[in-house]
Amino acid sequence: MPIVEEDFYTNNYYGEPLKDSENFNRLEVRAEEMVNSYANNYFDNHNLEDLPSDTDRLNVKKAICAQIEWFIDSGGVEELANAKQSAGGLTHVSVGKFNYEKAASVSLPRSTAQRSNAAINYLRPTGLLYRGVGQFG
Repeated sequence: MPIVEEDFYTNNYYGEPLKDSENFNRLEVRAEEMVNSYANNYFDNHNLEDLPSDTDRLNVKKAICAQIEWFIDSGGVEELANAKQSAGGLTHVSVGKFNYEKAASVSLPRSTAQRSNAAINYLRPTGLLYRGVGQFG
């Protein structure tokens, strides 16, 4: 069961509207995976209700929404994963006097390109970012 429902994203967080081609559930799962990695995999063994306060639970939901919004604003999960960049793609187009040439793409490391700073900021007060190595509970 997802942590964030589309209704929360739209009506509570007021997130960026989804493009027609985007599937909210797919974006939510990817965002949840990213937030879990930021939280040192806390949600592998815990769920949202295990957090000590309603504020922490709300901040985790907002972090997931911020990550979803980051994916939408950045062109979607595929764009960030460089799945749309293929070696055989068009790099130069000419129509009459009009010319278009695709600039060389700058490749960012995946972990950097996909991270939403807003999501990190929502997680800061929860303590999930600061769970030390070897700390369990």
